[in-house]
Amino acid sequence: MAPTRSLLTVVVALLVVLSALPLASAVENQVIGRPDLSLSVPDNRVAPGEATTLRVAVVNDGIIVRGGPERFTERVTTARATTLDVGEVRGLDVETESVAVGQVPEGVVGPVEIDLTVPEFVPPGRYELPVTVSYTYTGTVTYDEATPNDNPRFNDRSVTRRLTIPIVVEDQARFRVVDVDTGVQVGTNGTMAVSVRNVGTDPAREASVGLTSANSDLSFGGVATAESFVGTWRPGETRTVTFPVAIAADAERRDYTLTGAVTYTDTDGIVRTSNELRTSVRPLAEQSFSLADVSSSLRVNYEGTVEGTVTNEGPSPISDPVVVLRPASANFDASETEFAIPDLAAGESADFAFDVEVSSAADPGSRQLSFAVRYESEDGDTRTSDPLTARIQVDAERDPFTVEADDSTLAAGDSGRLTLTVTNTEDETLSDVSAKLFVDDPISSSDDEAFIDALEPGESAEVTFQISTAGSTFAKDYPVSVDFEYDREDGTTQVSDSFRLPVTVEESAGGGLPLGLIVGVGAVVLIGAAVVVVRRR
Repeated sequence: MAPTRSLLTVVVALLVVLSALPLASAVENQVIGRPDLSLSVPDNRVAPGEATTLRVAVVNDGIIVRGGPERFTERVTTARATTLDVGEVRGLDVETESVAVGQVPEGVVGPVEIDLTVPEFVPPGRYELPVTVSYTYTGTVTYDEATPNDNPRFNDRSVTRRLTIPIVVEDQARFRVVDVDTGVQVGTNGTMAVSVRNVGTDPAREASVGLTSANSDLSFGGVATAESFVGTWRPGETRTVTFPVAIAADAERRDYTLTGAVTYTDTDGIVRTSNELRTSVRPLAEQSFSLADVSSSLRVNYEGTVEGTVTNEGPSPISDPVVVLRPASANFDASETEFAIPDLAAGESADFAFDVEVSSAADPGSRQLSFAVRYESEDGDTRTSDPLTARIQVDAERDPFTVEADDSTLAAGDSGRLTLTVTNTEDETLSDVSAKLFVDDPISSSDDEAFIDALEPGESAEVTFQISTAGSTFAKDYPVSVDFEYDREDGTTQVSDSFRLPVTVEESAGGGLPLGLIVGVGAVVLIGAAVVVVRRR
């Protein structure tokens, strides 16, 4: 019995030892570890009044408690299904709520982007942005050392950690456009004043303001960009910079977008570019004028007057304006084509007048005259308006006088007076009126000139000439003509056309021989008798 019991004891002890062996093997064939995540932001400095994007790197410093095969160590140090839930921080507007990162092995993943807006009046300083990191990982891998690829067992865990991202709102210069002013009109050049304020907390040195136009209808002297130097710029200070501006002639009158930035040197001597400047400018309407009450006293072969009223319709006042007449054709001759008028504010009017001579080749009727206004703008540039047209009437040619014969009858062989009534048909006083009579045989004149000192419009006066006829003149009407040299109110001397009038010659009284013939015969008889008497002595 003793040997059997001893053998049984050995067998039991051996079984105990053998049963213990697998347990020791399971502990030794484990890989234990975990990921260790942190967030890194290479550039966390932001400025008030701007929207920015934080570029966040996810860093995994994996921890190995017990090593083993590489693929198992990679398994236990890798974070899976990683997400970042972004919280809120007082004073900042966080635009991104959650970011899915996915698998994060040892090393660096990213960057991932978190958008946020820093309000303009956020005080400078350090802010902490909370971020909750969630992921799963395998804490332990248990495997058979002899056959590690056969059914390894994974012990997975889920982790949620609260991290923070430091954000630094810097003290720096920041800028805002507070006013834009321009008197530039559509189709003209001029200047634009832009007022910009340093709303930041730091001064700027060697500052320059740059602007860009997004539309070719508005340019800076023909180019899309312009820059103006300012110099030192203290916090809270507003500086006004001036730019040359050109507005295209066919540009619409609307708001044109301008963008830009301030380039400056900060207090550390670093050259920086500010936040974006954004504003708009609306050009003034094109300068316009109107005509009213345009009338004329023009007629064919006559120098008359064209007059009217011009109004500055705005929008700006004008200086040194001149109304310019552009004659309709070669038949219109203006001695002066420019008429200076007073300076005109918007809405003000002024009268103008031109002396225009219409040639004898012109036809009467309606004509269109063209005017323009040349002026000096507020910027000192000389400009000319668009053409202004007006219709006027050109009357038919007419004589400056009417002439009527009041006494124009005499007997054959007789002499007498030719009396004419002369009337001024013009709308002005005619002076130094000299009348000249022209006669042909059988009418003669020993006094063929007459003079009238002046004739007011519609006034009449008589002129008298001495005329005679030969005794042999047949009884009938004979033509005579008269013309007039005269002065107008403007001092010009003119000569009228000739006026043809009839002189009526009647037979001598008594019906016998003509008086001239009787006188002639009598004279012959008397001379003959005298000769006879002399001879008898």
